[in-house]
Amino acid sequence: MTADQSGMPLKCTIWTKRKRVGPCVPRILVVDDYADTADAISMVLALDGFDAQVAYRGNAAVDAVARWQPQVVLLDICMPDMSGLEVAVRLREIESTSETVLIAHSALATEADLARAKGSGFDAFCAKPTDAMKLGPLLRHFTVLVEP
Repeated sequence: MTADQSGMPLKCTIWTKRKRVGPCVPRILVVDDYADTADAISMVLALDGFDAQVAYRGNAAVDAVARWQPQVVLLDICMPDMSGLEVAVRLREIESTSETVLIAHSALATEADLARAKGSGFDAFCAKPTDAMKLGPLLRHFTVLVEP
């Protein structure tokens, strides 16, 4: 992982300049098979002004992205039914979801893990645990909002 000026490891790596245009309240889908984690992140995002929904499985995430069209998907990598890497590949293959911003969110954070995430189509990688105070600004980085 890269480090900031103090030499401390950064918890997030961004590979893309992709931004998504959307409604004035950004829609974020949080995907994690550990329901407490997904629900807690969703609650923090809602308190920070996001419209957040959750999915607890990979297949449910693919369906939710196609139906709800969030600007950003915060996606766990290790899930039992379909890995986040597989979800990312699927979303990139579907025309209507191919430009959705995908952020890998995982405790697996070696250079090899980051390379696999990037190769699967992710736009960024955030290592768990993520500082809740920094999550909102990171997600806003990827959204361009329009008034209705």
